[in-house]
Amino acid sequence: MKRQEFLTASARQSIASTLVRLNEWLASIQAEPLEVPSARISESLSANASGTERKLLSKSLQEALCYAVRFDADIAEAQLITRLSQYLRRWGAPAFIRRFLSLSFFNFVQFETGKSFRGLARSSQAFEKHIEDLDRVCHQTVASIWKSFEETKRPLDLTAATELVRQIEQRLGGN
Repeated sequence: MKRQEFLTASARQSIASTLVRLNEWLASIQAEPLEVPSARISESLSANASGTERKLLSKSLQEALCYAVRFDADIAEAQLITRLSQYLRRWGAPAFIRRFLSLSFFNFVQFETGKSFRGLARSSQAFEKHIEDLDRVCHQTVASIWKSFEETKRPLDLTAATELVRQIEQRLGGN
């Protein structure tokens, strides 16, 4: 049976590269909690991507940051780092990375399928249910694959990140 792919090779590589950069950035925050990031964190972390991929990765990073800083859209950079440092101390970088991966896959899948599912949905409630189900499946899939990855105790380098992204995509594709 042929593996179903919904990410392009470029998107897989962009997610993996962003994941490695994100992991390094989170480690630097944990090591130096007073460090102030560049003005456009999500854009700098997704700098390896372009076009729609970059927009989706930036959106995913922004959403993950919003979760971590308790949805404060008007937060100053120094306060963002303080809250993110608190989040990392409480939950750890893997929790943030899992959230980012879950949001990334959700955003990529929704981008690819949103119009067709909206057209097929018999009501706005049916479409909302589809979105909720997609969010739950992405979250569960990422959590499962991440748990297996953590058990290997491998560092999160580009090779490991690429494999991780490929495994999540395969599981979401039903393989």
